[in-house]
Amino acid sequence: MKKLIAAASLCVASFSVQAAIIVPEYDVNAGKQVAEAVCAACHGVDGVSVVPAQPNLGGQNVKYLYKQLVNFKAGYRKNGIMQSQVANLSQQDLANVAGYYASQAPWGVGFGNPATNQEATKLFLGGDKSRGVIGCAGCHGPDAAGNVWAAFPKLGGQHAQYIATQLKLFRAAGRVDDIDSDEQKRVNDAAKEGEMGMMQTVASKLSDRDIRVLSDYISAIH
Repeated sequence: MKKLIAAASLCVASFSVQAAIIVPEYDVNAGKQVAEAVCAACHGVDGVSVVPAQPNLGGQNVKYLYKQLVNFKAGYRKNGIMQSQVANLSQQDLANVAGYYASQAPWGVGFGNPATNQEATKLFLGGDKSRGVIGCAGCHGPDAAGNVWAAFPKLGGQHAQYIATQLKLFRAAGRVDDIDSDEQKRVNDAAKEGEMGMMQTVASKLSDRDIRVLSDYISAIH
């Protein structure tokens, strides 16, 4: 994946979560060192996680990876473990490790659930107009490969457990549920500060069953 160059003065404090995502020039070898020291226990050295609760990162698009790391460091995306892991990493470290994982071979695929495949396919590709559910394929592609330019992540083959957790976090934010901690919500995809993002809006319409069948389906797309 090609490197994208930004001014060296870019820093977390000035990074706007609403601005176009520009990844500083990165060093893959330096990123590997960070991955081995900080990230590998959960995500694997090559970006293949053996823990279903933790996402695979290998081959994920670099803009998406960089944006998430910046958001964790800035505290805009809430997760105690990730925030502590990136606390001592520099802006350059974040770019390096994002570039390293993006350069790795994409992860494999899961097995899905044949019993709910037809139901999930319809929901993923076309949504459900009767409930105001927008199809996932509009942003993530029919094969769930994502959109590199828009920094929409590759989802196909991702762990079903991780996908389900993220959909529930987005749903909690979209419904403005009465919950105890910001770590139980995910709101980092809003186009403008103070507005509800696409994922919160879409996920707010999903039932527990929707989330279960979509997660199983997504884990098997390739």
